[in-house]
Amino acid sequence: MVKDYPTHPDLYMDPVDAAEILGVATSTLRSWARTGRLDGVVDWFPDPTNGWRYYRAGDVYDFAEQRGTST
Repeated sequence: MVKDYPTHPDLYMDPVDAAEILGVATSTLRSWARTGRLDGVVDWFPDPTNGWRYYRAGDVYDFAEQRGTST
């Protein structure tokens, strides 16, 4: 079954957008990323030394669906 995501699942979103979709604070999102609760996290884009973290859209929407917070 192919899911109908609001955006392409392989695109990445910033923490503010991901947190809004999941209905949590960005600090919660960072905690989930550190503990591995949320997959699809990259912290190498655009530069591995900048500390920026991005989230794969498909993983964010799947996680929101699992939590019952799907938009």
